[in-house]
Amino acid sequence: MHMTLSTTQIGRIGENIVGAQLMLASAGRLSPFVPLADDGGVDLLLHDKVTGCSVTVQVKGRVAKDDSALGYVQFDVRTSTFRDGPDMFLLAVLLDMQQGSVQRAWLIPMAELPAVSMRKTEKLAITPSPSSASKDRYTPYRCQDMREVAERLIDHLDRTGVES
Repeated sequence: MHMTLSTTQIGRIGENIVGAQLMLASAGRLSPFVPLADDGGVDLLLHDKVTGCSVTVQVKGRVAKDDSALGYVQFDVRTSTFRDGPDMFLLAVLLDMQQGSVQRAWLIPMAELPAVSMRKTEKLAITPSPSSASKDRYTPYRCQDMREVAERLIDHLDRTGVES
C-alpha cells in the first residue's frame, strides 16, 4: 500500500522541524512553545531567554520538489487567521523531507504581508522563488538557512527588549 503524507501531517512536521532547528541555531536562546489550539494563526510562540520577550510565528511549509522543477512555491495565509502586530511573523519554509530539514525559508513580518502578498478569495498568497539567485519581491525576506532565521528573530527581540 502506497501512502503519502497529508497536508496536516506535513504542516505538523514542518512546525516541529522549525522549532527544533531554531533552538539549535540560537544555541538554546529561543525556546519554542506550541499552542494547544492553533486556530488563531499562531503555530509557535518563541520565547527569548535573554530579553524575556516573545514573538509569535505562523509556519507555512511546502515539500521541496526536484530543483529543476522549481520556479516558485506558493504559501497561503487564510484571512480568517491573519493577525498583524509588531511581534508577529510568517515563516514560510521549503522542507526537505528526506533530510528532515528546511531547504529555504522566508521570514516576513505579518505587518508587511498584505503589501507583498496577492489577495485571493479568503487568503493572502506569496509566491517566492526558492532560487538563491532570484530577485523577486520576497528576496529581502529570504533566509538561506535556519541560522539566518534565528539571527533575524534575535535581532528583532534585542530591539524589542531595548524599547520595553
